[in-house]
Amino acid sequence: MTVLEKRLMDHLLLELETSNSRFQTQLKHRHPALTTYDIRLCTYLKSNLSTKEIALLLNITPDSVKKAKHRLRKKLGALPQTDWKALFINI
Repeated sequence: MTVLEKRLMDHLLLELETSNSRFQTQLKHRHPALTTYDIRLCTYLKSNLSTKEIALLLNITPDSVKKAKHRLRKKLGALPQTDWKALFINI
């Protein structure tokens, strides 16, 4: 990754997280057991990023993202077939 790509990625992440600060606050209020990593993952999922895109942003493998999503579903009490957009629509 070039320096320019790194800067662009950092800027994108900052914009994504600051534009969703209200969502993150409400999510923390409804589910206080969520970690910072969980909140970040929820933000990416709400933004409709794919597993591969999330893996690239977090610098982990797509399998690790799948496992994190599975653990997150358990913490949120969501069924495996529940769509992430439907899950976050009321938050």
